[in-house]
Amino acid sequence: MFEEIENKWTEASDDYDDIIQRQLSSKRTVSYWTKELKRLLGPEPLRILEVGCGPGFMSIIAARLGHEVRAVDGSAGMVEKARRNMQHYHQAVEICQEDGVTLPLEQEQSYDVILSRDAVWTLYDPEKAFRRWKDVLKPGGKIIYFDGDYRTTEPTLKNKIRMKIADFLIYVTERKTYESDEKESSGIYKKLPFTSQKRPEADFQALKKVRFARIRIRENRWLNSPWTMDFWKYGYQGKKFIVVATKKEE
Repeated sequence: MFEEIENKWTEASDDYDDIIQRQLSSKRTVSYWTKELKRLLGPEPLRILEVGCGPGFMSIIAARLGHEVRAVDGSAGMVEKARRNMQHYHQAVEICQEDGVTLPLEQEQSYDVILSRDAVWTLYDPEKAFRRWKDVLKPGGKIIYFDGDYRTTEPTLKNKIRMKIADFLIYVTERKTYESDEKESSGIYKKLPFTSQKRPEADFQALKKVRFARIRIRENRWLNSPWTMDFWKYGYQGKKFIVVATKKEE
């Protein structure tokens, strides 16, 4: 299943790279993510592992803030794009192809923070991943991830209208058409645990079971705001949220 998922992301890597290029060229978008990471990470330099880095947007922002970042992704296409982007944006971020669930190349108690954006929903075994992420965190370390209840869209009339609006806006602004979520939901994504569970409630239960402490989950108001173009292009996919959880001190 892992290989099937990562092959899908490699196929989509060009499109996702186009998306982050637009994000990195948007002062408003860069400002939001910079402020959000500053608030969550604090002023002191940290050792960060980004899991599911894609073409590298979050790693670039975190590195610009002075943190030591290593980024991993299971998709060969995404890793290729991320390496190229680190060179283009002059960031010294180490990029490796690695299974985000098992993290076979990582040593225990190596990181202050595990960071992720829009990747947790793709995990083929979230509980196993959280357990492994806890292992590679230092005592008192945190996982911080941004995600949403993706691929759970109900085929209601309202959602179908929103999808048509999204398709039109994406075509006008990007000159692209994407495979519909309705079609994708019947494939590999349907097999992922988090696409068939209520989120972020399922996230809280999985993190609690793994014995993370101080689990905090809040709505991502900026991404859920109808005042952003991304809301109209991608908001129909589900509500976005932010999760922070801490590994207990030994």
